[in-house]
Amino acid sequence: MNTLDNFINRFQLILPDPTGSIQSINVGRAKKSAAVLLAIICKPEPTLLFTKRTDNLHLHASQISFPGGAQEHNDHSLIETALRETYEEINILPDQVQILGKMQPIKSHSGYLVTPIVGLLSAKVSYYRNPAEVAVIFEVPLEHAVSLTHHHSIMINNAGDKKRLFFYRYKQYLIWGLTAAILNKLALQLI
Repeated sequence: MNTLDNFINRFQLILPDPTGSIQSINVGRAKKSAAVLLAIICKPEPTLLFTKRTDNLHLHASQISFPGGAQEHNDHSLIETALRETYEEINILPDQVQILGKMQPIKSHSGYLVTPIVGLLSAKVSYYRNPAEVAVIFEVPLEHAVSLTHHHSIMINNAGDKKRLFFYRYKQYLIWGLTAAILNKLALQLI
């Protein structure tokens, strides 16, 4: 069985942790819902797609993220939100994504309840960045991204509230915060 088949079998057979162990979820305090797409590119050695946001964005400028964003009133589901945002940011059409499922939502520090959506892309799919939102698009080997040996965390004290900050490094890219927490949660789900 290859890496991608192994990932799909493990992802689909294991239910997300209902306790939200990485960060507690308080839906009543969330400002708004959002969704991100964890896009797995079906290459012989599968990769996971990331973006680096531009320096001029109001929120999370220059940070590494998954494509995605806030749910809009005309989005019928969070899957539709993730697909719409992915199209707006990196020009991947919704019908080019095969949805595998979604993970438990995570509350962001900015108050959004973010639902990670996992989907597959053909190795032949082409994408390009929207220069107003995305500075760089890059791929990380899936096996590297979900290996817990590459994941790290520290405890931080934020105004008297202790929180765990996750981070992950791949080559010159430092992935941290919510994106790293989602990646860590995915890796834990696959154990």
